[in-house]
Amino acid sequence: MLVFQYNTAIVLLGTALVGATCGLIGTFAVLRRRALTGDALAHAALPGICLGYVIAGGQSLPIQFIGAFLTGLLAVWLIQVLPRISKTTSETAVAGVLSVFFGGGIVLSKMIQNSGHFGGAAGFTAFLFGAPASLLIKDVYLMAGVCIIAIGLIAVTYRLSIGITFDSDFLEVQGLPTQSLEWMHLSLLAITVVVGLPAIGAVMIVALLITPAVTARLWSDRFSTILITSSSIGATSSVAGAWLSSLNEKIPAGATSVLCCTLFYFCSLILTTFISNLKPTGT
Repeated sequence: MLVFQYNTAIVLLGTALVGATCGLIGTFAVLRRRALTGDALAHAALPGICLGYVIAGGQSLPIQFIGAFLTGLLAVWLIQVLPRISKTTSETAVAGVLSVFFGGGIVLSKMIQNSGHFGGAAGFTAFLFGAPASLLIKDVYLMAGVCIIAIGLIAVTYRLSIGITFDSDFLEVQGLPTQSLEWMHLSLLAITVVVGLPAIGAVMIVALLITPAVTARLWSDRFSTILITSSSIGATSSVAGAWLSSLNEKIPAGATSVLCCTLFYFCSLILTTFISNLKPTGT
């Protein structure tokens, strides 16, 4: 019983870090209007998960993470390049890349599960809908470590990250490496999406990137406050989803986390609207 409690505590801690990272990186993505890019990354990660599974000869989270990260970056590159070399709009590029990569991932996962190799069923459902309770402790440590690195990079480049979020042209005029910062933010978005797949799932991860940031924006105009609030909402929602999923295997962790996050949003919307109506109007 003690071991079970310890394992559950570790899973909840790792899930909290994933949610906090989604809230943090998601704030920058929302303000840069890259929410759809995060959605494309989540769906483009699935073929990388499958290729990593084949290369490793079975479940291996580090190799699958690397595969998902590479296919995610490839998807981002295509989204940026297609509008430049053709008449394809950005929205069309995102939709097309998302559909093609996700379709390829579904095909690969079914081929692996029906191949009779690697033990048959590969358990890719966890990457689609999230299943943190099924993670091993070493997997949680890996996820937590990657999340801490992502948070650390944002902390080190905090002022530059704010600058490129609100006025990238000014940074470019000052001779600062805006392209490098752009790719760092895209890479952090890809990393956040990839490490969140086992806990939240490819279908739901984009909601955990967007909703905490939008909710935090209702409460404050200060950027630092929005970041802290968004991270807190993401962490709390992820822990709630993982905990409820651990109590009943029929409860999907990713969907429950998103529902908790949405509950935060609607409660915040009602409260902030009520508070704003109480304030006296100027004459």
